[in-house]
Amino acid sequence: MKKNIKKYSYYVLAVLVVVVFYLIFNAGNPKSLLRLVIKDPSYDVTITVILSLFIVVISIFVASGKEDDPIKHMLDINVEHIRKLRNKGKSEIEIAESFLREIGVKRGVFYPFVKRRVLRYLSKMD
Repeated sequence: MKKNIKKYSYYVLAVLVVVVFYLIFNAGNPKSLLRLVIKDPSYDVTITVILSLFIVVISIFVASGKEDDPIKHMLDINVEHIRKLRNKGKSEIEIAESFLREIGVKRGVFYPFVKRRVLRYLSKMD
C-alpha cells in the first residue's frame, strides 16, 4: 500500500473514531451537533453503527496493507549465512531451528507456526 494512502487512512480513522465517540455519548440528545444535519434523533444509533462498521473496514484495509514480514526480512538479511550453512550440508529444518533459537523463539504454542513460516521462506530462497 502506498504510504500516502496509508497516512490519510490513519487520519480518516482518527476523525471517525472521534465522531463515533461523540455520537455514542450523544445518541438521542436533542441538542447534539448531529441535529444540524439530521433532525430526527431516531437515526442516531443507526448512523453510529454504520460509522463504526466503516471504521472496522478502514482498519482491516490498513492492517492488510502490511508489506514487510519481519521474519522474511531477517532471513533476507542473513541470506549469506544461510547459503554457507546449506553448503556445509545443513538441512532446512536444522537451519530453521537454529534461526528460531537465535531470535529467541521458545518452544510453545506458536513455535510450530513460526517454524513452518521460516521453512516456507527458506524453501523459496535460491
